[in-house]
Amino acid sequence: MTDSVNDEGFLQVGGGHRIRWQDWGKPGGVPIVFLHGGPGAGFDDTHKALFDPARHHVLFHDQRGCGLSTPFAGTEHNTTADLVDDIAALLALRGWESAHVVGGSWGSTLGLLFAMSYPNRVFSLLLWSIYLARRFDDEWVLGGPPRFFFPREWERFLAMIPVEHRTDPGTMTAYYRERLDDVDPKVARLYAVEWTLWETALCSIEYDPARNELDVTTDPATVAVARLETHYFTNGCFLPENHILDGVAKLRDVPCVVVQGRFDMCTPPIGADELARAYGDGLRLDWVNAGHLRTDPEMNAALRGALSALR
Repeated sequence: MTDSVNDEGFLQVGGGHRIRWQDWGKPGGVPIVFLHGGPGAGFDDTHKALFDPARHHVLFHDQRGCGLSTPFAGTEHNTTADLVDDIAALLALRGWESAHVVGGSWGSTLGLLFAMSYPNRVFSLLLWSIYLARRFDDEWVLGGPPRFFFPREWERFLAMIPVEHRTDPGTMTAYYRERLDDVDPKVARLYAVEWTLWETALCSIEYDPARNELDVTTDPATVAVARLETHYFTNGCFLPENHILDGVAKLRDVPCVVVQGRFDMCTPPIGADELARAYGDGLRLDWVNAGHLRTDPEMNAALRGALSALR
């Protein structure tokens, strides 16, 4: 996969941030901007497995504070509007007028927001595991129905929070965020691991707690994911409530394919259905027997099929 890298580097985007980017695949091929999840996850070579280097020309980047972008896990000057503007800056850097936009989970959020801000720069959207950045979506994860499906995992997550800070999802998130900013990096990493383990439990239809524990405890991105997620969630993702559904009708002329796992415990399927109703006839919603992750077998097959149809 790394043999298909055409160019890579860093772009100064203001506020002390420098974002890593990579131009990959076939120059002059189908132009695609890939948007990773999180917030905080970054991109890596596993994301490239979705694409065909003989057909697709893909622009990857680590969003502010993620991956190799600097400052690592930085929250200053790191808002949703900043991330949307960074996508436009990267397109300008590479001389791309327009592209297909591909992303899942938080990447689906940014894809929709970018298209709403720059509809003439988007050929089409391919999104999965829809996250609409509403209070409902955050409260679903932190105290919603998933706790009844993963009671022991929820108990472990909750045990990190003093009783007086368990009053609602907002106070629980704020408590984790405070611990993630602790001056002692051991404390910050402990809370980052517990935050991420709970979320990871909700993601795949093929649940493997031992593998999740190993992955989360050894992944250097764990701190960035937890710190940036709590930063965004405690600030309502820097968006007015219901912003996406209220404004997405303007994208009716931008073709959109959404692939949604029926058994997604992280971003519940109702969000994809609500998006399809608000978007209109320009959106095709494909249901698959999968969870949240692009690597779940039916999700992966559907995404590859949709990507093969891009021109």
